[in-house]
Amino acid sequence: MRSSEKRSHRASVLLLVLAAAIVAAVALLPSCSGGWGAVAQSVLDRLVPGPVVTMWAPVPHPDSYVDSYGDATGAGTNYVYKVDAATGGGDHREITIISFGRKAKGEGFLEIDAKGGTGVHYREVTEADVPEGALTALRGDAD
Repeated sequence: MRSSEKRSHRASVLLLVLAAAIVAAVALLPSCSGGWGAVAQSVLDRLVPGPVVTMWAPVPHPDSYVDSYGDATGAGTNYVYKVDAATGGGDHREITIISFGRKAKGEGFLEIDAKGGTGVHYREVTEADVPEGALTALRGDAD
């Protein structure tokens, strides 16, 4: 390994260790609630190498959030939701999404770019936009 590759590797390892320490601190300290666990997990999912997978999920019911916390301005609230999501091929898992500044609508579907257990980006779509494999998997979860 060349010197520049070693520095880059060390920096990557240091960043991952730092992110893991933040997640551990948030999980272990009782005063670190209020959505910060979800934020830390989101940061960790974004830092750790891995694929981004497109998934679909029903928009969660507005009051089904699992946590909430004040936004950075202090004027609003962000809501943390756990959603059952599925790929177009029918693989499914639970994904955490954060609704910034408002509660979810509770109607329609979301197209989610998921990395690890986090919805990195998402947007509302209609049922017609959801692949049949995802719909079948999601309907099977409801049975």
